Amino acid sequence: MMKTNRIKNLKKRNAIFFAVLLICATGCSKSDPEWSVDPVIPVYLSGIESVNINNAGQYPFTTTEPIKKEAYMIGIRWVTDNSDPDGDQSITGPVNTGESRYQNIADNYTKRIYCNTVFNSRNPAGANVSQYFKEVNYLPAGINEGFVLLVAPDAGEHSFRVVYTNEDGEQHEYDTELIKLY
Repeated sequence: MMKTNRIKNLKKRNAIFFAVLLICATGCSKSDPEWSVDPVIPVYLSGIESVNINNAGQYPFTTTEPIKKEAYMIGIRWVTDNSDPDGDQSITGPVNTGESRYQNIADNYTKRIYCNTVFNSRNPAGANVSQYFKEVNYLPAGINEGFVLLVAPDAGEHSFRVVYTNEDGEQHEYDTELIKLY
C-alpha cells in the first residue's frame, strides 16, 4: 500500500513537473516580443575626455611633449554608463529598450572644437575651429574618436575645447592640456 502511494506521488510530481515545463516552453517562446529585441546592453555617453596625440610617426600616440603642428591630433575617450538615463536600474529594462551600440555611441552628437588660446591672427581664443579638423579612425589604443588638424595654427602653446551636444541639448565638453605646437 505504501509503495503504491509512493508511485502515485511520484507520478503526480512528474505530471506537475511536465505541466510546468510545458507552460514555460510555450509561454516563454522566442516569438514573444520581449525576446525579439537585440540582446545588446545599451551604453550611454556620460562624458568625454580629450588628449593630445602626436601623429608624426608610423603610429599615433598620446603625449604631453611638444608636437609638430602639422602632426597634431585630438583624441577622445568616451566616459560611458550602461544604466538607463531614465533611472531604470534593472538589467531587463535597458536591454529591452536599448538601441545604442558601443561602436556608435557618439553618432547622435554634434561635435565642435574651440580654441582656448589664440589659434592664428584670424581665430582668437574662443573661436570655433571645427572646420580645421577632420574626424579619423586611425587611433592609439584606448582612444574612441580622433580629430586630425588640417590647418596649422601659429607656433606656440595651444589648448582646445571639444564639445559634444545631442539633439536634446545634453552637452559634454573637455579641454585638452596645454601643448606646445612647433
